[in-house]
Amino acid sequence: MDFRGQISAEFLLIVSFILVIVLVFSSIAGPQSQENSIAAAAREGATGAISEMSYTNVSMKPMRVTGIKITGGSSRVISISFERPVPPEYRALVINRTVESLLTVSGVKPVNSTTVRLGDRTYTVQI
Repeated sequence: MDFRGQISAEFLLIVSFILVIVLVFSSIAGPQSQENSIAAAAREGATGAISEMSYTNVSMKPMRVTGIKITGGSSRVISISFERPVPPEYRALVINRTVESLLTVSGVKPVNSTTVRLGDRTYTVQI
């Protein structure tokens, strides 16, 4: 018997199996990576807005962002939580700075003053 072609066939089977695993993993990891980028940009924008408010208004105490929650399907909502309520006169500033920060993420396009689009998903910022 001649076994010269068996190693090539086994090699092709192993390589194709590894390729399938990599493709399945990347299809799962890609959208999650985008979601992490969106959450990080939202946190950075909200933190920057709160820092600016604390700096310009000395009577306001600094606040921490306590959570970023992204919910929904193709139309998602980014809910930003703070350690205490944001004064109503500063809510628009926080949302605007957050949207500006989201626009720095690669591929993000503005929809309106509170909403951005990345691929087939839209993200609306809420406090």
